[in-house]
Amino acid sequence: MNRARSDARETIAKQQELVIPLLKWFCRNARDLPWRHTRDPYAIWVSEIMLQQTQVKTVVPYWKRWMDELPTIRSLANARIGKLLKLWEGLGYYARAHNLQRAARIIVTKHDGRFPEKFDEILALPGVGRYTAGAICSIARNQPTPILDGNVIRVLTRVFGIHQNPRAKITNGRLWHLSETLIKYAADISLSGAWNFCAKSRGTPRENDRAAIPVVGSVWWGEATDEPPSLRSGAPSPARGDARPTGKNKLTPYRRGGGSCSALNQALMELGAVICTAHQPRCAQCPVRSLCVACREDLVDDLPNRVSRPATVSQRFAAFVFIRGEKLLVRQRPNGVVNARLWEFPNGEIARSNGDATRLAEKLVGPVRLTPLQPIKHLITRHRITLEVFQSELTSAQQRRIKEGRWRRLSDLDKLPFASAHRKIVELLKEQRSAHRDRSI
Repeated sequence: MNRARSDARETIAKQQELVIPLLKWFCRNARDLPWRHTRDPYAIWVSEIMLQQTQVKTVVPYWKRWMDELPTIRSLANARIGKLLKLWEGLGYYARAHNLQRAARIIVTKHDGRFPEKFDEILALPGVGRYTAGAICSIARNQPTPILDGNVIRVLTRVFGIHQNPRAKITNGRLWHLSETLIKYAADISLSGAWNFCAKSRGTPRENDRAAIPVVGSVWWGEATDEPPSLRSGAPSPARGDARPTGKNKLTPYRRGGGSCSALNQALMELGAVICTAHQPRCAQCPVRSLCVACREDLVDDLPNRVSRPATVSQRFAAFVFIRGEKLLVRQRPNGVVNARLWEFPNGEIARSNGDATRLAEKLVGPVRLTPLQPIKHLITRHRITLEVFQSELTSAQQRRIKEGRWRRLSDLDKLPFASAHRKIVELLKEQRSAHRDRSI
């Protein structure tokens, strides 16, 4: 019993020891990402949804365009679906975009267009899970809500030496508990009454702010130009909540209830994204390496326990560029299917036509002569897809057999949202037309 209590005390102490080094490191090294310059929960919500299954460098320009075009919840709720999907085009997993709009309409109806403040209300929104709700509450409102994504799982399993499958129910619950313990401790980091100030201006901490980093206190930063009173002139720090940001959603440093919850959760994610990576982790630069079981016991490459994934499935599809004069046939996917409301060229899985693309085309337009174009390789989760592309100029009789679709000029296709593989067909056709013009000169 005494050993168990000792181990428990040691674990709690270790959890507490993690927090301060992480906050210091994050203040000095946080990447300058555009959604870190706002506390607007709508903007942070959009960033979190975009970041699901998508790399940060890919998301940045999409997020900026989205916020320019749809800066408010009401603008998202009222947006035409074509505009919405065009803004999302290329990010994949288009259900995310549909869920964003569904959730925005719920917020307008039930919350008068104001982003809900309570965790349970956010969790109830379409497309929002426990991680996303926790991230919004902590990052935007500095609430002590835990988070657990792939990056955080990697950090926690390595630091605490957790060998079990992190997706198993018991282990996953343990990881959530660890995350919750850390964030609760971060919520109380205001012990000295001083101001822990991490000014971020265009992504580079100012040198004269570094002396303030070791002070225990609340951590907020942003496009700040003024130092807090405790650093500027020796004046006493304001009581929690006394100082207020200036400018709409401007992340000027100020104390707020919740201690350092926002900074800690972002620090955990940041550490997993740039230091404690899945491959070739940079352990020598890790601020908590002295506490890391995996580093000490040379288990970094073994943790987290990687459960074997389902085997990759190879599939062959055929897509058809049917031509009528200067126009091409495209069709819009119906509601309730993958990539709903996106545009595409007529297509089908070749295996369902006994491996013959011609038979597939004949079901659409009757006897046809196909000219092969460059095939397109595409990977969706575990599906490795080869899209074989063919083109054919249709006769009037063949055109009459077509039951669905729209005829559009190639130049008009840029206005329509396409799934990634079919957007590549559009680009292929542009290159083909450009090459034809060059030969004609």
